[in-house]
Amino acid sequence: MLNLLAWSHPSEVALQTRVSMAALLALVLAAANALGNPRDGWRYWAREFLPVPVLPFIYLNLRHVIPVVNPRILDEVLLNADRVLLGSRLQTAVYTVPLPAVLTELLTLAYASFFFLPIALLIAMGMRRDPALPQVVSAILFTFLVSYVGYFIIPAYGPKATVSTEHYLALEPGLVGGWVRNLLEQWGKTKTDVFPSGHTMVTLAVLFCTRRRAPVLFRVMLPVGVLLIAATVLLTFHYVIDLVVAVPLTVFTLATSARFAGPVPPRLPSAES
Repeated sequence: MLNLLAWSHPSEVALQTRVSMAALLALVLAAANALGNPRDGWRYWAREFLPVPVLPFIYLNLRHVIPVVNPRILDEVLLNADRVLLGSRLQTAVYTVPLPAVLTELLTLAYASFFFLPIALLIAMGMRRDPALPQVVSAILFTFLVSYVGYFIIPAYGPKATVSTEHYLALEPGLVGGWVRNLLEQWGKTKTDVFPSGHTMVTLAVLFCTRRRAPVLFRVMLPVGVLLIAATVLLTFHYVIDLVVAVPLTVFTLATSARFAGPVPPRLPSAES
């Protein structure tokens, strides 16, 4: 779909971008066909981790296509929704709450772990050749893609670019927190990516799958996931409404993935190492 959008607007999407997107699609399809369905060796890992580099590629190129589909910036819509949910006073307080330096550091590190949580789960499942790995990959992949769709529907920059710019810039740099946030700003080429909160959606989906397939790992991931979701608002990356909408959307993505790729079954206690 992204390729179709790009190629149908040649005057608005650069040729280099269109060619790279088409080339990646062809490469992924060819690789999936060549790798087959192995159970061991490097081909197994290559097959199961094939979507991992594709997702950031898609995300980085959304910035070229979102303005073609919806050129409006709709932060005001999300701010108004927040005002209805929270009231004006609480809304102001949420996006300007002072954070201790230690908490800011922890929240930043948790927020930056977003892409590594699903990878950790896939590695843990792959190491024991978990038969439910295809269902988990499908659930997480579909959750990512649905969150991307939201960026087309309501493009917005988020509170750190609207009502909390000074607050965001004044966050304590800490030991590595300031550097990590600057790095995220540089890597996050798609700026209108707040609705819904993909960080919340994917984290909830990963926690759900981890709870069912790797309960021991779940106990490690849970506090990180809680901090990550809290960071989306406390560090002013997302509006509250982004998180509220993310919850039912995650239920939808998990249910839809289960319908087409099969549900993620709970692992028997006796099988847990």
